[in-house]
Amino acid sequence: MSTSLKIIPSCGGVPERRGGSKRGSALVVVMWVLVIVAMIVSSFAFEMQMEARIISAQRKRFKADQLALAGIEMAKAMLFVEKDANKTDEDKKKMSEDKYLNNKDRLEEFLPVDYTEAFGDGEVTVKIDYEEGRHSIKTLTPKQWHMIFDQAGIPNSQWDKMLGCLKDWQDENDLHELNGAESDDSFYKKRGYECKNAPIDTVDELLLIKNWGKEVLYGTPEDEKTDNPITGIAKQLTTWGDGKIDPNSASVEVLNGLKISDGLIDAILEARLGPDGEAGTDDDGIRTEDFASMGLDAGVFTLTPYYASVTAIGTVGNVQSQISCIFKLGEKEPIPLFWLEGKLSK
Repeated sequence: MSTSLKIIPSCGGVPERRGGSKRGSALVVVMWVLVIVAMIVSSFAFEMQMEARIISAQRKRFKADQLALAGIEMAKAMLFVEKDANKTDEDKKKMSEDKYLNNKDRLEEFLPVDYTEAFGDGEVTVKIDYEEGRHSIKTLTPKQWHMIFDQAGIPNSQWDKMLGCLKDWQDENDLHELNGAESDDSFYKKRGYECKNAPIDTVDELLLIKNWGKEVLYGTPEDEKTDNPITGIAKQLTTWGDGKIDPNSASVEVLNGLKISDGLIDAILEARLGPDGEAGTDDDGIRTEDFASMGLDAGVFTLTPYYASVTAIGTVGNVQSQISCIFKLGEKEPIPLFWLEGKLSK
């Protein structure tokens, strides 16, 4: 009897290792797929977030624009509604209690107004002042210019050059003023334009003239270190009006630029606050009956301005929209003579 031995091959080695390798490769592939999907999803999420922010900013910008426009309409309503000469004491009391009506009452006395009102998630600020509170470029004499330059800190070595170039810019001929510059000057040739040969229309037009610049108009930048900074003169100037100054809206700098004593300047500033000495109350302002008693010269001052400057600022969150315009008072239709829109960031 014979016995046969069967050799059973082992099945626990090579086949198992081959199966484990396949599973490891599949795991790596799955991981890469997950990484790619995650990148795609995060990319979509980032784009959606950016679009949401852009849409939100556009929505805020639109609201701010509309609030600024609403501010202009509010100013027109306050400026051009007919004055009621038959107000009763009860009417005056109601107006003093209502902020909007009270500001309208101030405008009837030609007093500046700074009015803010909330609308939904935003607010509108309306600032109404008068161009007669500034020096008219068209009527300033060289001596008055010198006083303005001096208090602004502009070196006196530049004064004659600035005024010479200003005259050449406006006169109708091509003759060179002493220290001036006509269209053939290299300053204008490099910039590709000629002298206007006509009166200046806006204060910013001074930026186009040789020896005038941003520092002269708007002052030395705050981040620029200098021992003799220039404060800027733009806020003191206008191209509207006949040159007479409204003492109710003129700044201290404008008053300092006039040929009047320091005592009269102090008296003007005190009288503008009224008998109670507080700003924003019913008795504010220099009135007609005060004009003569204070010794104000009718050739220098006026209490009847003809041009109102309006600045309306719409604010929604950190977005602001601003509109600046000028209206001529006494007209039947409130048509702006000047209009400038700007985008601001808080």
